[in-house]
Amino acid sequence: MKLDWKRARKEPAPLEMLEELTAAALDIVDQASADRFMEQLALWLGCAVALLLDSDSGGQVHLWSAAGLSSNSRGLAISTPLAHSSWSTLALPYPELASPELVRSCIPLGESEGSAEQSQALLLFSERALWLPLRYHGMVRCLARGLHTALGRRQRSGLFLGSEFSLPQEKALLQSLNEASRDGIALFACEGQLIFANHRFSEMWGLDEELRSGSRDLLVTAAAAKVMDPAGFVARAQYYLDHPEVVGSDDIAMRDGRVFYRYTAPIRSADGACWGRGYYFRDVTSRRQSERALRLERDFNSAILDTLDALVVVLDRRGRIIRFNRACQRATGYSFEEVLDVTFWEQLLLPQDLELLKAEFVRLIESKQPRQLENSWMARDGKRRRIAWSNTVLLGEDGEVEYVIGTGIDVTEQRQAEAERDRLLAWEQEARARAEEQERRLAFLSGASGLLAGSLDEDSTLRGVAHLAVPRFADWCIIDLLDPDQSVRRILVEHADPTQAERARILRAHVPSLGATLGPGKVLRTGEAELLPEAALVPAGLEFRSCLCVPLLARDRILGVLTFGLMAPRRPYGTVELSLAQELARRTALAVDNARLYLAARQAIDLRDEFLSIASHELKTPLTTMKLALQGALRANRAAPQVETSPLSMPRSLETIEKHCGRLTRLVESLLEVSRLQAGHLELDLEEMDLSSLVREVAARFATELEKARCELTLRADAPVLGHWDVSRVDQILTHLFSNAIKYGSGKPVEVEVGRIGGLARLVVRDHGIGIPRERQGQIFRPFERAVSSRYYGGLGLGLHIVHQLVERLGGTIRVESEPGAGSTFIVQLPCAVS
Repeated sequence: MKLDWKRARKEPAPLEMLEELTAAALDIVDQASADRFMEQLALWLGCAVALLLDSDSGGQVHLWSAAGLSSNSRGLAISTPLAHSSWSTLALPYPELASPELVRSCIPLGESEGSAEQSQALLLFSERALWLPLRYHGMVRCLARGLHTALGRRQRSGLFLGSEFSLPQEKALLQSLNEASRDGIALFACEGQLIFANHRFSEMWGLDEELRSGSRDLLVTAAAAKVMDPAGFVARAQYYLDHPEVVGSDDIAMRDGRVFYRYTAPIRSADGACWGRGYYFRDVTSRRQSERALRLERDFNSAILDTLDALVVVLDRRGRIIRFNRACQRATGYSFEEVLDVTFWEQLLLPQDLELLKAEFVRLIESKQPRQLENSWMARDGKRRRIAWSNTVLLGEDGEVEYVIGTGIDVTEQRQAEAERDRLLAWEQEARARAEEQERRLAFLSGASGLLAGSLDEDSTLRGVAHLAVPRFADWCIIDLLDPDQSVRRILVEHADPTQAERARILRAHVPSLGATLGPGKVLRTGEAELLPEAALVPAGLEFRSCLCVPLLARDRILGVLTFGLMAPRRPYGTVELSLAQELARRTALAVDNARLYLAARQAIDLRDEFLSIASHELKTPLTTMKLALQGALRANRAAPQVETSPLSMPRSLETIEKHCGRLTRLVESLLEVSRLQAGHLELDLEEMDLSSLVREVAARFATELEKARCELTLRADAPVLGHWDVSRVDQILTHLFSNAIKYGSGKPVEVEVGRIGGLARLVVRDHGIGIPRERQGQIFRPFERAVSSRYYGGLGLGLHIVHQLVERLGGTIRVESEPGAGSTFIVQLPCAVS
């Protein structure tokens, strides 16, 4: 693409850049100076790649100089002839130009854009198109002519070298080139004597006589008399003489009002040796006057914009900021320099407003009509400013949008005041509604408290809660309870509509699942209340408009769940109703827990009384027997020596005493063992042992009792089962299980199996006796509990409780499988390594 010289920017381009580049172009004499010029050009213009190309008479294009290309790329040939393309579309082989984001700008080199002599061109590649103000177009064209001249000079120099021209001929040609220049040129030797000055230099300075003398000092003195700052002029000339390597440029103000731009640089030979200094002068009076006038106009406009309280921002058609007045700077905290050329939505807008503002910008460009908009700006300090904008467009000569002008008013405080007013109004309304709702809530809870405090019966308490909630709080009330064995019982379904009796019956028969993902089952599992905007009770075909499920929690235990449902057209439940339902559930749970504690206390008292009766009987029986045996022994001992007694009578009495003393000891030890277990004073002495061997020992110990009870023992404990356990505690477990199987086996076979499954030892003790009802199986491991009446079976009811506690202390588990009349199977699993 060509540079669009018709586009103009409000901010001035760096004029010194163009002037230095033009002077550097005129100073091109060899490949090295051309490469330095291209590097300087790319640096000043911010180009990624800059190419200087020319074509021969056959249209073949050659790379003369470049910046941004590697040495390998410089060696690549351009295969496309210029005759088949143009400079703007010419295909180039360089990898550095592969990025699609690079924009090509073309500057043809020659006298005019329509000239047929434009066989050279300067191609610039950058990330965005290059724009220059209109007032600098002349300088750019001058730069192009300078490059064209430099190319011609190089070509002619090549011809001279090829044709072996003589030195006078080369000098004549060089002088003709310099005379053709529009700049005043003067060349001095290192010692200071004048070597050459062209005609333009003489015209500009009017120093014909001094030029003829060839004296540098005379020229400097005469020229100093014509400038506004003679001393500075002389000092600068002396500085360049003392520092032959320095390159410099500056403006010189003349006494007659003219302004000269001066550029000076050392003159070097092909081998790099410095043999003189060149001075190049250009009359830039009209240019400086134009720039001054433009600056005055710009400063005047800036002053007007900066005195306004309104925010004024000017964007180009790409959305980049090119004007940002002082009010904008105060509102955002960003200076104009920080946001210049920045796309406004990248720095000032909130992320959530980005797409909306982009679309609004596109609509403004397309419609070309003024539009109003209100959005937020993000200031440097992170604060948001609310701005009300009135946007319009400025059209170019081609009728297309060239600039977008936005005029805004900071309405942040106004919007904050409006929001505060609305907030206070809403707060007042909400407070009034909360007060009314709180009054109704307190009245409802007060009635519930009175109801709950009047009963210690669980069923009456729950039924009273349901009657209170329906229809005052809900159309339906469903109560589910969670038993200790994690089974769910639906105990109550209350409804307000008498026509829904059949659906209520269906609901009573439906029990929620603990694996449900919502509703009562989920609340029973998680213990967290749930508010459902809509809920369907599938079994009964009910469609609730809103549903509340709140857990009954007491002492960190889930007792059950209250479910409240509303039918249309009542207002759905919200957070207020959820809070009320939770408070009702809390009070209900407390009442239910109190009722259960009361019932448990009554049962504990009954159990205590029963235990005391059993314990008295169990303790009295051996004591009575022991007493009778002692009395018999005493009578035999007091008999006269003349009475002959049997020698076996005394040992039998002592054996009886010993037997019942052992029984009495076991009863007392059972009580002490329970006491130690409950107090946590049980200590384990772990050692490696063989469970199979210990089972065989215990079986041998019970051989007599098994024979008396007529129970045949089947023992499968052949393979060793090794583990680290407490031998005495495992022996105690086996003793209680064997004793239990013999007692309740009813003279039927007893089977004992020992095995190993992975890292667990498995012990199974099975009898074929009276069995245990299913509802009693969860109670037999509690202290003083028994599955049958103590009237027919003796004992304190502690054996299985001690077994359960010892198994748990050893890290294992015990469970029972039984059916009434089919016997019982106790399964113990112990980890082989106990920590």
